[in-house]
Amino acid sequence: MRTLGAGLFWLAAIAASVGLAASARAQDAARTALVIGNGGYDAAPLANAVNDAADMAAALERVGFAVILASDADQRAMDEAVDAFADALTRNRGVGVFYYSGHGVQVEGENYLLPVGSDITHERDVKYGALNAGRVIESMEASGSELNIVILDACRNNPLQSSGRSAARGLSRVSAGGAGLFVSFSTAPGEVALDGDGRNSPYTQHLLAAIAVPGLGLEQVFKQALKGVHNETGGAQVPWISSSFYGEFIFNTAGGAAPERLVAGTSEAREAPSAAGGGATRQQTALFIPGIVPPAATHGLDGVYAVYGTNPNGSPYTGMARIAGGDGDGAFRIDWWIGHQKFSGDGRRDGRWIRVDWGSSSPVIYTQETDGRLDGLWADGSASEILEPVALAGTGDVGAIAGDYEVEGRGGDGANYRGHATIQPAGDGWHMRWTIGQSVYTGSGVLDGGVFTVDWGQTSPVIYAIGDDGRLTGLWASGRGSEALTPLH
Repeated sequence: MRTLGAGLFWLAAIAASVGLAASARAQDAARTALVIGNGGYDAAPLANAVNDAADMAAALERVGFAVILASDADQRAMDEAVDAFADALTRNRGVGVFYYSGHGVQVEGENYLLPVGSDITHERDVKYGALNAGRVIESMEASGSELNIVILDACRNNPLQSSGRSAARGLSRVSAGGAGLFVSFSTAPGEVALDGDGRNSPYTQHLLAAIAVPGLGLEQVFKQALKGVHNETGGAQVPWISSSFYGEFIFNTAGGAAPERLVAGTSEAREAPSAAGGGATRQQTALFIPGIVPPAATHGLDGVYAVYGTNPNGSPYTGMARIAGGDGDGAFRIDWWIGHQKFSGDGRRDGRWIRVDWGSSSPVIYTQETDGRLDGLWADGSASEILEPVALAGTGDVGAIAGDYEVEGRGGDGANYRGHATIQPAGDGWHMRWTIGQSVYTGSGVLDGGVFTVDWGQTSPVIYAIGDDGRLTGLWASGRGSEALTPLH
């Protein structure tokens, strides 16, 4: 059995706050990875897992990572590999990557990675004979490293007997809570991934291809892999991502040479030599900008957005959108008005990554940027969309909206207008009346959290976000018009 290979290597990194990267000073930051591939199971062998791990280890070494590799590892070898990885990451910090290919199961909400050669046959034995993925993540977060990337191609079929109550498909969600954590599964939580018919699984195959492209940022790498897997599997498998990292990281900056892999014994983990100790290391300049989480990015998503997109055929479109109903589990509802059409979807947020299922064969995948903007891909990645926040809903109690307001707005033709408005309760909803010059308009409103939507007889409504100060800010005419209501006290 091939167990551990290790080597240390330093990279030049740019440490800077977001927006000041151009004037940042260069610092050294280590790149350390643990790669485990288990395929030689007695009951349910996997043809590609060891290949996946070997190819991922080689790919990471080519872009400057010192790699600890464990293949067809039993429980002891997996534990020793994690300990060696945690020690190296604590010593060197910088950027850490944990990659696992093999069988993984969830039991009572916890994810476990199965060793080779164990006597585990039932889910009740997993806690005592398998590696808890949470242990690896906790050790990475405790190391003090700037960025931790966790990649689990472990959502294959569950090979164990189940007691019924704890049985579940795939793996459970791992939300990137602390700053600097990026987590990716080969498929969505609760779903099963494909092992593949070639040398690699579909997920690892497309991830390897994306890592090899020079200049791709962290998010671009995983978006490309997501697109490739979705297309290859016909939408049957869509990778899942959660991220709390707001900085910048590039895997492949210049295609630099890899450090030598140092192979240890079959059951003995060896510490990698330090940079000062004369170990086999190579230099590579890399772009790494630690992220600062801005207030806008930590705000809830509920609010009103201007939409700017490009269709698969390259034609542009504009519109408006509302996000409402956000809850503590990260779920929300979204509606778009594009021209005379309305589209709706259900979304889920995991850190910076947002997935929206809207009735199409592929979801919309957004990442939340530092200014609160949502940068997305749809139509299998051939189309793009940006949601620019016009106003986000307040965090306080916004139910008391009845009253009189001063109106300031701009019409779809670009002309400014002023007037007055009144909002009054009407049954389960609200009645709204605008007076703009000599004209009077009326509509029926629905309050959904901090988002107020008014149907006033046109093809698209007026949508407002209600701020903590009681001000209503919104869009109408499918985003061509804008309006703000200021309470009159």
